[in-house]
Amino acid sequence: MRAYFWSMTTWNFFTDDPNKCMHPFGVAHRGGRMLTGALPLAQFWSAVTSDTIVQLEQTACDNVQHASEHGRLNDRWIPSSNALEAIAQLSRGENLYHQGTLLFEWVGSDSSGTSTRKTMANADLLQSPQELFSRCGEWILTQAQHVKGFWGANDATNIELPNHVQVIGPLENLILAQGVKVNACTINTEAGPVLLGPESEIQEGSNIRGPLFLGASSVIKMGSSVYGPTTIGDQCRIGGEVSNSTFLGFSNKGHDGFLGNSVIGHWCNLGAATNTSNLKSNYSPVRLWSEKEQTYVDSGFQFCGLIMGDHSKSGINTMFNTGTIVGPGCNIFGSGFQPKHIPSFSWGGGQAWQLHDFDKFIQTAHAVMERRGIVLTDADINYWREQHQIATERRQ
Repeated sequence: MRAYFWSMTTWNFFTDDPNKCMHPFGVAHRGGRMLTGALPLAQFWSAVTSDTIVQLEQTACDNVQHASEHGRLNDRWIPSSNALEAIAQLSRGENLYHQGTLLFEWVGSDSSGTSTRKTMANADLLQSPQELFSRCGEWILTQAQHVKGFWGANDATNIELPNHVQVIGPLENLILAQGVKVNACTINTEAGPVLLGPESEIQEGSNIRGPLFLGASSVIKMGSSVYGPTTIGDQCRIGGEVSNSTFLGFSNKGHDGFLGNSVIGHWCNLGAATNTSNLKSNYSPVRLWSEKEQTYVDSGFQFCGLIMGDHSKSGINTMFNTGTIVGPGCNIFGSGFQPKHIPSFSWGGGQAWQLHDFDKFIQTAHAVMERRGIVLTDADINYWREQHQIATERRQ
């Protein structure tokens, strides 16, 4: 009974990214909403809490329960049993830090208003968007059974699949929610689970390798090749060749073209034959734009493709170089390789750029979101107006 209660635990979050290390992903991915593997961070914390709570003493369980009701977590902190145990050992009013970074804080009447603190030697904090593709495989493996329970799904040992669908590997690693459609495709589960969300679809001629998460109402289109580990969030349309990438949701790569070791935000569209380089010709580490340093720094990654912020789009035949960072609100087109850093609200291609007109940006955002049945709110518009003003000032 206790485990079931904790599976429903709700944690509160605060945003702490002083170094802008998660650029170009903004407010839509904060507060526990960042998609980490198959789960938003908030649900990931609930899942790990459910696993860990049965291992703790009753007093520690009570402490964690109180902390979830009266405290907040850093929204870059990845959950673990060690994290829960550290929270369980906190005295009320005692905040938790790791190397100067606040991990957990008390709020309301339990906030002491002083500098009372406790430190944690090891904490797993997101440090870059690249982790969203490089770690999605380990996260999907950890989360698979929680996702299965959350969906009320079955695995392929309990479902009679069409005879034109070939599963290579353990059938129990293929997990299908209600309404899934799979047609004349191959699904390889040898390297990890394949999680197919409610009303999702894999169309004819596609070849899939796990670990893979395919979110609700997302579609892998005919003749596609998707190599895991890959995360595809809700309501995406995916075509062509995709390898070890993360789509955070509501975005399209509907046509041929290669995307590898990349992260694509919300409401993006990659035009037909958009291609991304994910490996330098000399095999050296990829240098990426640092928003904090305002220059390029060594990422430590040998494979890294495209990191694209929300509401950005590319025209047909667009070529992205290795380790390209695209800010939100961009419209990119033109021949040749694009710059490796494209600032927010850029309109153009190659060497010719201008500021994306705000009213046109909002008009497009309205139309794109309406197609998915989602309303662009006044709060959204105000947020994007602020971001557009910042982009405008930086160009002056």
